Amino acid sequence: MRAWGITDVGFARQGRVNQDAFEMLEQPKGGLFVLCDGMGGANGGEIASRAACKCFLEHAGELTGREDFRQLRQKASDCIDASNADVLRRAMQDPALEGMGTTLAAVLAVGERCLCANVGDSRIYHLTAAGMRQVSTDHSWVAEMVRRGQISPIEAAHHPRRNYITRALGAERVVEADYAEVTVQRGEYLLLCSDGLYTEVSEPEIYYEVFHSGHPELACGSLVHKANRRGGRDNITIILISF
Repeated sequence: MRAWGITDVGFARQGRVNQDAFEMLEQPKGGLFVLCDGMGGANGGEIASRAACKCFLEHAGELTGREDFRQLRQKASDCIDASNADVLRRAMQDPALEGMGTTLAAVLAVGERCLCANVGDSRIYHLTAAGMRQVSTDHSWVAEMVRRGQISPIEAAHHPRRNYITRALGAERVVEADYAEVTVQRGEYLLLCSDGLYTEVSEPEIYYEVFHSGHPELACGSLVHKANRRGGRDNITIILISF
């Protein structure tokens, strides 16, 4: 297993503040990967995303390599609950941080077993020789409308409320995450990203850069460059895990 990560403020972010954060921890028996996209006034989004990433990794501890999917899911759930409580606590202690929150996308990897978890609209993709599929679930207003058949995916991509998320760490005392169990084979990839990437760069373009460019170690930087060339209207963060 190898992994690369990058975060970039983008071109159009007001105040040039990066409210994204990520952490990666490769261990002898597995790996922990977490990406957050913060929101909130002043510097609240930046604080929320960094705190959630740090708390998630600290609470996860060391993977033994013997965890099955049930155990990985319980560990991820405990980490998300702890991160949510930490964001809420920080907001309560400082009135300037009231209302801050963050998305979260995480992967707990033990061998070929990967537990993917997410809250909000940061995404996780599984890339194989057969193509690319999203394994996370978008928790956003437009994604819910698409699932109900009220708007099309094309309409969602350009909808004025496309950035409205329906779940976030720090929004409620109890947060509900979605989970996906993924078995990853040698030569495949998992990619985590904030919406600053996928709103600017199409999924076929992402797939090509990772799977067919011949330089997966350069893919994160290439994708950030593409997103910025398209306008860079948000912070851009990517974690790419190679198996």
